[in-house]
Amino acid sequence: MKKIIGYLAGIIIVFFSFDVADVFAQNCSWRSYIDLPTANISDGFFVNFNGGYALSSEAVNKFDVNGSIEYGMSGFIAGLKVYTEKTFCLDLAYQIMEQSGSFPSLSLGIENITNKSHVSPLGETGLIDELYSPRPPEVASAYLVATKELSSKVEMTFGLGRGRFVGYGPRSKYLNIDAFSDEKHEDFGVGLFGGMKFSFPVGAAFILETDGRDANMGFRYEAGIWKSTLSLDKIEHFFAGSDSLINAPWLSLSLSFNPVGSVGKADEKGTLRITLKDKSSGRRIPGKIIVSKGNVEQNFDILTTKETVLQLEPDVYKITVFSAGYKMKTANIPVKARGDLDFEISLSKVINPVVKQSMDLTKAAATDYKYGRLKEARKKLEEAIALYPKNTKAQKGLQLVKKAFADNIDSLKNKARAREGSGDIRGAITLWEQVLAWEENPAATQKHIQSLRDRLAAGSRKPAMTRTTPKVTKKAPVKKEPSLSKQQIADLYTKGLSAYFDGNYKQAIKYFQQVLSADPTHSQAKRYLGEAKEH
Repeated sequence: MKKIIGYLAGIIIVFFSFDVADVFAQNCSWRSYIDLPTANISDGFFVNFNGGYALSSEAVNKFDVNGSIEYGMSGFIAGLKVYTEKTFCLDLAYQIMEQSGSFPSLSLGIENITNKSHVSPLGETGLIDELYSPRPPEVASAYLVATKELSSKVEMTFGLGRGRFVGYGPRSKYLNIDAFSDEKHEDFGVGLFGGMKFSFPVGAAFILETDGRDANMGFRYEAGIWKSTLSLDKIEHFFAGSDSLINAPWLSLSLSFNPVGSVGKADEKGTLRITLKDKSSGRRIPGKIIVSKGNVEQNFDILTTKETVLQLEPDVYKITVFSAGYKMKTANIPVKARGDLDFEISLSKVINPVVKQSMDLTKAAATDYKYGRLKEARKKLEEAIALYPKNTKAQKGLQLVKKAFADNIDSLKNKARAREGSGDIRGAITLWEQVLAWEENPAATQKHIQSLRDRLAAGSRKPAMTRTTPKVTKKAPVKKEPSLSKQQIADLYTKGLSAYFDGNYKQAIKYFQQVLSADPTHSQAKRYLGEAKEH
C-alpha cells in the first residue's frame, strides 16, 4: 500500500510540472473528487453545478458554467451532463463491490455517451485544448476504479480508463499503454488516474488528483444534503511556460445537493458516539473501532482528546473495540434512524499468564487462611510472590499468616510451660512437639524436648538394691514454709522458663532464684538455674 501511495504521489508531482496544454474537461458529479470518478456510489437524486474562471488574461473564454443531474439506486447511478445548449452527455456507473476488510470498493463506468467524438465543457471553441494532437476522443470514456478508505482521515482512489483519461504530454504519455509502443493508439489507449482525500473534522477535506490530462487540487465541505468544492484545476500550467498561458489554470467552484432528501438516507442515519477508557483508572485511552455489517468493514481511530462520532444507516452492526495491551470487546449494536447512542467503553488490561497464576494462588491462600489452614496458605503465598514479586495482596497476606503463626506458637509455648510448672512433664512434651510443627527454626525446642524426656526417664528408674542396715531413727527436721504462695511460685517459674527459651538467660536466672528463695526444694527451678548459668 505504501508503494502505491508513493507512486500516486509521484504521478501528481510529475503533472505539477506539465508544460503542455491539455483538454479542459471538468467533471460535475456528486461521486467525483474534483474531475475524477470514485468507486463510491450513493443512493439518491443529485443536482450538480460547476463554475470555472480562467486565471489567464489571454484566455478566450474567461468563465464557464456546467451542470448535471444524477440518480443512484442499489449501486447503480446514471447522470446527464449539460455542457452547452448543444452538448449533452450520459454517464453510467455500477458498483461491483463495497469496501470489505483489505479490499477496496470497486466500480465500472462509462462517461460521455453522446453523438460527438470530442467533448469539452467549453464546447467546440477552437482552443488549443481542443486542437491538441493526438487528442483521444472523449466519447464513451470507459473506466474501472477502486476506492479504499485507509483510515478515518485518508481515502485513496486509483483507476484505469480510456478516452478523457488518456493524455500525450511530455510526461503524461508515460501514464498510458502507448508508453511501451512507438505508435499512438488514441482511440484505444488506456491511461492511469488516481487521487487522495484527506478528511478533517466537521466535514472538511483536502483533495489531490491527477490523470493523463490534468492535475487538480481543492478543498471540499460536506454537510447533510450539500457538498461544495473549491478547486484549482489544471495546476500543471503553472509550470508550463509562457506559451501555454492561454490555457492557464482555472479556479472552479462546484456545488451538489439532493433536493428530495439526504444522500444515502443521511437524514435517517443514527449517531454512534464512542469513548474508550481504562477500566481500573478511568482515564481515556486511544484505540480503534471496527464497524462490520455483512462482509463490509470500516475502521476508525479512537482518540483520547475527543469522542469518536459515527453516522450509520439504520441496521444492526457488529462493533469491535480494541486498544494495545487491553482485552478486545465485541458487541452487536442496533442503530435506529435518527437515534443517538452514547457509549463509554471500559477495557481491562490483558493479564500476563504468570501474573494471573500468582493472583489465583493469592485467592486460594485467602480461602485457606479463612478456614485456619495456615501452612497451606503460607506455601501458596510464598509461591505467588516468587512468581510475581509485585503482588502486594500476596505480600500483605503473608504478613497476616506469619502473625497467625507467631500467635499460635506463643500460645502453645505458654501452655507447655504451664504444664511443666504443674509437674505434667508428659503433657508439656506433647505441647512442645506441637510447637515443633510450627517453628521455622526448632533447634532450641528440640533440645528442650530432649531434656524433658531425659528427666522423665530418670524419674522412672528404680533405685538399686542395697544391704539392710540397722534403721536409725532420726528426728525429722522442721519444714520451712515457703515465703510465697504456690501460685506465685508457679508464676515465677513460668516466667523463668519463658525467659530461658527466649534466650534471656540473665532474666531467667533472676526468676529461678526468686523461686528457690521461696521454695528451696523446687528441683526444676534448680535444674534450669544451673543450665541458665552455663550459658
